[in-house]
Amino acid sequence: MMQAIRHKRTKKFVYGTDKRYTPFHQRTSNNQALLFENYFTAHLAFKERKVSKKLYEIVTVELVVKEEEEQA
Repeated sequence: MMQAIRHKRTKKFVYGTDKRYTPFHQRTSNNQALLFENYFTAHLAFKERKVSKKLYEIVTVELVVKEEEEQA
């Protein structure tokens, strides 16, 4: 299983951080997400990106391949 950072209210995933602002702004999306190999690396990214614990959480996600594309 993999980990991702998700907004608690909107359920959107963090896919990047805009560091031009103080505090940093998190970029969120329903279609993109930063994936982490384990909870420890997700927690390090959580701290590095200065993500708010009140607004965001680390969740377990599963990566599923829906359709294999045929290569010619």
